[in-house]
Amino acid sequence: MKKFLGVIAAAIILAAVGFAGYKYVLPRFTDGDSANSSSVYVMPVSNFNMDMMFVTNRYSGVIETQELVDVKSDSEKTISKTYVEAGDNVKKGDKLFEYDVEQIQVDLDQAKLDVEQAQTMVNSYNNQIASLEKEQRTATANQQLSLSNEIEALKLELKKANYEMDKKNKEIAKLERAVKNYIVTSPTDGKVQSVGGENATADGYIKIASNGDLRINAAVSEEHISEFAENDRILIRSRTDESLTWGGVVTSIDTSKPVNSANNMGTDAPTKYPVYIALDSTDGLMIGQHVTVELDFGFDQEEKEGLWIDEFYICDADTSPYVWCDNGNGELEKRTIQLGEHDDDMMQYQITSGLTETDLIAFPDDTLTEGMPTTTEFVFDEDDGAIIDENMTGGEDVTLTDEGTAGGVAISEDGIQKEEVVG
Repeated sequence: MKKFLGVIAAAIILAAVGFAGYKYVLPRFTDGDSANSSSVYVMPVSNFNMDMMFVTNRYSGVIETQELVDVKSDSEKTISKTYVEAGDNVKKGDKLFEYDVEQIQVDLDQAKLDVEQAQTMVNSYNNQIASLEKEQRTATANQQLSLSNEIEALKLELKKANYEMDKKNKEIAKLERAVKNYIVTSPTDGKVQSVGGENATADGYIKIASNGDLRINAAVSEEHISEFAENDRILIRSRTDESLTWGGVVTSIDTSKPVNSANNMGTDAPTKYPVYIALDSTDGLMIGQHVTVELDFGFDQEEKEGLWIDEFYICDADTSPYVWCDNGNGELEKRTIQLGEHDDDMMQYQITSGLTETDLIAFPDDTLTEGMPTTTEFVFDEDDGAIIDENMTGGEDVTLTDEGTAGGVAISEDGIQKEEVVG
């Protein structure tokens, strides 16, 4: 499953769905009136257990007959062992070859260190901005302009730091997937036609004649083709009833066969390329049937039992875990908690005692002390054009429609739902 960090923190969430952005950058001070200007923002523990909202993309696809499957190797990785040779019969899931993961692990460790450094910078910029804004409220007219310039400069640096952290988080997700999937397996039942060769990287390291009858040909535009890679897990939905789903895996991406078409306005639409997907099951599918496809991030898994919160809200998790919590009287306190299981994918701990869903907790930083006033008021800087609706909850599915919109979300010319929201 793709790592949780690999998919959230998209900037469009704040504008489109509001509250989901809380998980990564939380302003510790409100921008409201002076009564709340030095209060610590706290939020209900129940927010961590609501259906989260994520940005993903859906693409149009059609069921067609299966052909030769090319299993490509990653040119940036070294193949350490090959398990099959031409003429071998293979079953879906059989080992084909494996990569040397030593260098991948080194890159992963470095990326995680970079994220820690970026988070430190984000915290520092937030603290500096809060301090200057407090100073600005009592500054003279001559000092106001200078302080405003300093604040704007820090906000720009904060945006850059958040952007770099988001990039590194996506890199971590990719590297973790590479470490986890260092053994490449057959995506289908069939017979190995060839292994290696002069054009092995471009044409496929291993070619398998599939025994299956059906596959999906998905049309993806040039702007989004880079989102897909061979062996990516895919979630397929019926166009007429999206509760009907199937699983699949990307077997090949053919950029040598571009398809050009005109849109409804008669102008050229973006070039599209076929992405071929092998199906886990063909039950209920037929040739010519239209479906939608999306990268499978694993968010359809069973809901976890118990109380869970993000690990970066927990201090001293390995020794004496505690959180910063409202004491019920509008003041901050350290609250000792007991931890249960850890979810590596979601980066969350199960809380076995010390907290309830109605408790209010704060994002930790070095400036917090017991007795500080707390607030549940959460207001974004109006200059950024984003306002939080505190009554908004997550988890609403948006349905792809033939009219080109999905619950108010635009559909591009190649049938992609640009800002699909799933729970």
